[in-house]
Amino acid sequence: MPIARLFILGILSPFFIYILFILKQYVKVNFTNAPDIVKLPKYKFLVWRIHRLMSALNPYYAGLTKEGKSKFLGRLIVLLQQKQFRAKEDEIDTIEKRIVILGALTQLTFGLKNFNLPSFDLIRLYPRAFYSAYLQTHVKGLTNRRGTISLSWLDTMRGIHDTNDNLHLALHEWSHALLIDHQDDYIQWLYSSMNKYIREAEEFFEQIKKQQIEDHYLRAYAFTNEHEFFAVSVEHFFETPATFASKLPELYVIMCSLLNQDPLNPEGDYGYITQKSK
Repeated sequence: MPIARLFILGILSPFFIYILFILKQYVKVNFTNAPDIVKLPKYKFLVWRIHRLMSALNPYYAGLTKEGKSKFLGRLIVLLQQKQFRAKEDEIDTIEKRIVILGALTQLTFGLKNFNLPSFDLIRLYPRAFYSAYLQTHVKGLTNRRGTISLSWLDTMRGIHDTNDNLHLALHEWSHALLIDHQDDYIQWLYSSMNKYIREAEEFFEQIKKQQIEDHYLRAYAFTNEHEFFAVSVEHFFETPATFASKLPELYVIMCSLLNQDPLNPEGDYGYITQKSK
């Protein structure tokens, strides 16, 4: 009997491990949003630093209501505890730089339950454009499927300082990470609402390529592939939403649905209100 029980246990063990993994992922996705964390005394100074920096550099944050800012701050504090940074080529790692970079991730995923992209836990920070052995060229940013984001700090700040040029390196690379994190997740049923809109965005990419419109609102790099199309669309979506909605209304709705937010609705903390719910 003991041998039989051990045999049965050995057969069932992988199943139980998988169930535990599913539960762990579910809890991570659905129960890590704790904006009330900003009320804890130990985070008082950090909250002040984040609020001051985001108010100065991030119009998205500045446009939020008091409740929206609390949610944003809480999520960013969680990310600061989860993500690791590694300075490269004599770059200096500071809390301010971490806040700026993770503020972009907080902005991108503000409307989603899964805001922390658990597959990506390391950010490599370079002073300027750096050499990629994989691409065999210098790049400003790079997202590695193994869970690493690399950024040129110089180019990160250039994109942030000009809020209307549709160039935002941090948002661009986090957008790649969002798609990869989704595609590589073993339990995509948690993201079932995203699957439809990702497919629609990819179909729109093929459609607009075939049209070969001369006056593209999206810059040419967007048409490299589906991933770059999404990342460039995100930059335009947040930096010039009114123009986006005017020039590419169908794609704008897809982006609103996919990210569950609408940059043209600051009074509602960028909440996306569908036509059905109006």
